[in-house]
Order: sequence, then structure tokens, then C-alpha cells
Amino acid sequence: MIHRNISAVPGFILVSVPTRLLFALLPVLLHASLDAAVVPEMSLEELTTQSQIIVHGRVLRSWSEWDAKHQNIWTHHEIEVLDRLSGSVQKTVVASEPGGTVDGLTMRISGEVPYAPREEVLVFLYRTPIGYLRATGYGQGKYTIHGARIRSHSGGVELAIPAGRTRTGTSLRGLDGVDLGAFKLQVRSVLERQRESAAK
Repeated sequence: MIHRNISAVPGFILVSVPTRLLFALLPVLLHASLDAAVVPEMSLEELTTQSQIIVHGRVLRSWSEWDAKHQNIWTHHEIEVLDRLSGSVQKTVVASEPGGTVDGLTMRISGEVPYAPREEVLVFLYRTPIGYLRATGYGQGKYTIHGARIRSHSGGVELAIPAGRTRTGTSLRGLDGVDLGAFKLQVRSVLERQRESAAK
């Protein structure tokens, strides 16, 4: 039996189930995810503008817990900062995503953004209304680094340009697989242009 429905995170279908039933319900949950997770496609400029913190780092550890109001389960990922591109950070930063398992209760969302121990990442993070830092653009702000090249993460979501809007700026699709150093230079260039524009 499904224990409770959780709907406090806008834009997602959230369902908590006993862990032992998760696999039995997996086809249903996957179907719901495919139907629900349609998000606006962002450009590099939009991604940068909407992110308070941008860092290159390595995942140290992950854990799940209830939020302060005990309404939703979040999974937190501590990331060792190897290079700061934007924002004020210490030696580590914590990226959080809704979903996870606490005391045998599991919450799953469409468009989950996974992290793995020792995974090397470049993340664009924004601060949520409850104070957590989360990947900007429903996962468009999380890149995994493989062999000095970046790989985007948009699994579980369908990217779409809103009706009536034309594509502007640098497409993130065209940056998938580029050299890490070149990508950082491009991000820093966008940040510099934004600072110059704000100073005018």
C-alpha cells in the first residue's frame, strides 16, 4: 500500500512507497516520470545567470534526511571544491536533490539528478526557498567529467523551448562532450560579460 503522496516540490510527481514495493511499482513510476518531466531548455547564459554557485569538484559522500518541516525527503551530496568559478564557497559545498530513503520510506521524483561517491562533477547551483543548494534547471546544471571532458545530465526529463520563445544564447546540447578546460573558459567568459553588463 502506498503510504502517502508528497507534492510540496512544484513541477514533480512525488510518491513515497515502502522500499520492498519499489521494484513492483517501478514500471508505473517510470511511466509517470516520462509523462511529467518536461522542463524549459536553458542556454549557457541562462544557466549561469540563474546559478548562485558554480564549482568543479568531487563528490565525497551522500546522505538522505527529512527537511526541517518533515514534509519531504532530500538527498544531500557533499562536494569537495577543486575549482570555484562563481559564488562564495568553503572547501566543500552541499548539493541537494529531493528524493531518497529514510527509515524504510522511499520518495522518488521525476527527473532525479544522481550523484556517486568520488564522481568528478561541474555543478551550477541555485538556492531553493528552503535554503538548500540544488542543480539549476532540473539537472541541466550538473555535468559529470570523464577523461577531461564534460557530460551533461538531463536523464528523466524532456527539454523543450516554451511556446512563443525563440532559442537564444549558447545551446547546452552543443557543449556536451567538450574539453573541461575549454568549458570553464566559456563559463568564465559568460560571467565576465554579465559583470560588465551589470556595471553599466
